[in-house]
Amino acid sequence: MTKKSKNYPVIGVLPDFQNGADNTYSKKDFYAIRKNYIDGISSAGGLPIIITYDYAKIDNYLNIIDGLMVVGGYMDIHPNRYGENFIHPSVKLNLMRENFEHEFVSKALQTPLPIFGICNGMQLISILHGGKILQHIPDHPQFMDHEQSHFAEFKEYGAPYHEITVDKNSNFYRITQTEKFSSNSSHHQAVESIGDGLKVVGTASDGIIEAFEKPNHPFCLGVQWHPEFHTSQADEKLFGEFVNQANLYQKTKNHG
Repeated sequence: MTKKSKNYPVIGVLPDFQNGADNTYSKKDFYAIRKNYIDGISSAGGLPIIITYDYAKIDNYLNIIDGLMVVGGYMDIHPNRYGENFIHPSVKLNLMRENFEHEFVSKALQTPLPIFGICNGMQLISILHGGKILQHIPDHPQFMDHEQSHFAEFKEYGAPYHEITVDKNSNFYRITQTEKFSSNSSHHQAVESIGDGLKVVGTASDGIIEAFEKPNHPFCLGVQWHPEFHTSQADEKLFGEFVNQANLYQKTKNHG
């Protein structure tokens, strides 16, 4: 008798896109995703799958997956997405990735699908709600340097770099059960103002927005740091709750 396989919640991950002509890994275009994003999903009980940049199959992917993770990357979203004509010299564009992510996440937000946005993913979700982006943090001396690799003692991204204060009146607090924790940091941009329908739930000591959630959505969370490095227990709890919500979504979908 064949043993029935476990029905893991399927987590779609939007990968990076790299132009092979400009890369040493391959001379052909390729997708890329860091292993610790995938490991974080798997260790929390999810079944990660990579979503290819196929516009015609977006609806098919949305029918298959039970959760969506939008990850970080060495790229920035074009300022015209949030109403600015000026492009800071530090901005690095990846329009192939940006355009597909914009289309995919726009459609995903119209559903109750659990969504977890990390770094670039957080900024994209905010922009899709009408938010603004601070194009280059170092131009604003009231803020600390949020790129910890600039300092030898914090070069490894698993190392805690700064504290985050959590809003106790939030789903984020319910998940993490902590008012303060230390996170890593790797970004030169930040969410300047969140979009409509989002709520700031975590801030750095200098006031930079580090986390938000969407109160009227079953699970839509954006964080600016990189929880896939599991710098704190809060990071593990966030991955766990994301996969737990995907599991609930899967059950609702299967019995709906």
